[in-house]
Amino acid sequence: MKPILAFPFLRWSMDRHTLRADLIAGLTVALLLIPQAMAYAQLMGVPPHYGLYAAAIPCVVAALFGWCHQLHTGPVAMTSLMTAAVIGSLGLAGVDSSQYVECAVLLAFLSGLILLLAGVCGLSLLVNLLSHPVVVGFTQAAALMIAASQIPLLLRLPMGHGDSFLVDLGVMMSRVGSTHGPTLAIGTFAVTLMVGMRRVFPRWPGVLIVVGVLTLMSGWVGFESRFGGHVVGVLPAGLPSLQIPHLSWGRVLQLMPGACMIALIGFMEVVSISKVISLQTGQRLNFDQELMGQGMGRLVGSFFQSVPVSGSFSRSALNLYAGARTGFASVVAGGLVVIVMLVLTPWLYHLPRAVLGAVILVAVWGLFDFRAFLRIARVNRRDGVVAAVTFLSTLFLAPRITTGILIGILLSVAFQIVRMMRPHVAILGRHPDGTLRDIRRHGLIPDPEILAIRFDGRLIFTNAVHFEESLLEARSEYSGRKAVLLVAEGINEIDSSGEAMLREMVRELQRQGIPFAVARLKWPVLEVLRKTGLDRLIGEHNIYPTADEALIDLRKRLAGGTDVNK
Repeated sequence: MKPILAFPFLRWSMDRHTLRADLIAGLTVALLLIPQAMAYAQLMGVPPHYGLYAAAIPCVVAALFGWCHQLHTGPVAMTSLMTAAVIGSLGLAGVDSSQYVECAVLLAFLSGLILLLAGVCGLSLLVNLLSHPVVVGFTQAAALMIAASQIPLLLRLPMGHGDSFLVDLGVMMSRVGSTHGPTLAIGTFAVTLMVGMRRVFPRWPGVLIVVGVLTLMSGWVGFESRFGGHVVGVLPAGLPSLQIPHLSWGRVLQLMPGACMIALIGFMEVVSISKVISLQTGQRLNFDQELMGQGMGRLVGSFFQSVPVSGSFSRSALNLYAGARTGFASVVAGGLVVIVMLVLTPWLYHLPRAVLGAVILVAVWGLFDFRAFLRIARVNRRDGVVAAVTFLSTLFLAPRITTGILIGILLSVAFQIVRMMRPHVAILGRHPDGTLRDIRRHGLIPDPEILAIRFDGRLIFTNAVHFEESLLEARSEYSGRKAVLLVAEGINEIDSSGEAMLREMVRELQRQGIPFAVARLKWPVLEVLRKTGLDRLIGEHNIYPTADEALIDLRKRLAGGTDVNK
């Protein structure tokens, strides 16, 4: 485990060239961050200016105390959706905006505290609880929900706030005949412009340009006053005040499961982003330090009314592409957001909410990859089942999407336990190329005198009985063999249950006069056998470095009529 630093930003080497590169990268990222922050606040269900709050303080603090230089922290689609789902499951959506915001800020505090404590305790490996199939299933379901949640904004229709995402979606679609034409027109126009600029002018800040142009157009044509469109409206000018998050023991207990899931999913995103950046920059990663940075970013941000944040794929990639060399680039981006809050909020009054919905639709498009289900299923059918069940449970249980993720995790763990309980056992025969291989897979003939068996897994309490049953079944199927050879190259570990089973099996074979030998023992397993004296029971002369040597020697001794066990 790499050491955690109290002030990791002291690692930054700031010369004139680095400062210039970070200033340019920070400005570039801020041009995308500002419209995205307001859009993701809308997705989360809080007023747009809370997105700006989340784009300032957490961005700076996470950069100062995190590790990866190019990682950018702020509002993101997945965390915003999960926050809305967690609070929506409490029945607060659309009821009391002040309580809703309090819960969002409290989620930022709790998830930040969880990440900070996990970093201090060196628990970054907890992210491994989320297997790839679970992540894919949840991500695809979340992408669908994020996209669907923006349809009402583009049509100006109520989505509803019932107990089921699918029911709410059906109710909204039944009202599609009441679509507001001007809202649909400006939303569709915004999506078209953003996609077009991304393809034709990929280096331009297309999102900011489209948002700026359509905001000016909205004010000029009177989108709100003449056409009845919904706009952002008045945003509070200035910086957020310092406030202690509203801590209520009852509310903490209600939000804690969701906060744990938001922390886990968010850090999983951070790990993925950091690994991609590391491949391109060669940085050595310190995920426990990154946990600290992400935790402190959320924790400190919650005292300035920030909602939950996480690492952003798109803005981190842009940060890297723009030439950022240290975390100072994120500090610059956060500083520019502060300037916008101080000076430019009146200019955002006429920004159509449909345009913010278009920003989210364009951003979330990259999450869709349904072919991933097929790739997973081709690798392993059980993993395919996990991905599909996670996807369906997340959709059908929404807004309780954390339950969907938990179902996926539990199913993934259950299948992994099943794999551990029944590892592959192969009966070996001689292949035409001279090697020993699985006779069933390659259609080979087993050795006529010696039952050669290979166990591909750790020999531990979960599978010791399976190995014993497999050996008994093989002896019954291939009766008449005069000796048993265990090829142990696939056994990486043996525990007390495995050792006890192996000891009893050796004794039973010896009582029956069936010689037993073992080949290709790995050093950790051989050490256990020596400590317990099982190597003496087997006989040092029956432990071979290779399977070929074992077979040759056993045949000689069997042909000579000698007792192989002596």
